Amino acid sequence: MNGTNSAQARAARHGRAASALVALLAAATMAACSSTSPSSGSTTPATSGGTFNSASAASEVKQTWTAFFSKTTPIAQKEALLQNGQAMAGAMQAFSSNAMVSEVTANVSDVTFPSPDKADVTYSILLNGQVVENSMAGNAVYENGKWLVADTTLCGLLQLAESQSGSSAAIPGCG
Repeated sequence: MNGTNSAQARAARHGRAASALVALLAAATMAACSSTSPSSGSTTPATSGGTFNSASAASEVKQTWTAFFSKTTPIAQKEALLQNGQAMAGAMQAFSSNAMVSEVTANVSDVTFPSPDKADVTYSILLNGQVVENSMAGNAVYENGKWLVADTTLCGLLQLAESQSGSSAAIPGCG
């Protein structure tokens, strides 16, 4: 009987963790989608014969997005994959200190381009390899010759985590 109660308790904890993670990521993507900050220093990405090559750009966005949300990518490399990464170093430390982050990965299913320097990303969130949310929406930006995860994605995640913890502390790098 105790084994059953223990298994039920673990399942309930996992369900609460997955629900909290989904709430965190949903808020982040809402913030990312509402971002209108211009891309400074951007150049035209992935061109072939003078035209925008969406297939090549989509591949680059997928690689960047997947690496940023990979549990095996070191913080310093994640900063290099994030818009305003150096300015967001404090936010990256806060993000990485959350125990759930080590259990989360993202799988990009679609990338579209409203402009040559902005990508709308559709992705799934996985917690320990299990999909916990499908068809999430986020953004990537093209700056200084490479595609980056939009900083609003990370700021949205951290702001929701802070609000759920009851904290109102400022998050370094997030305005």
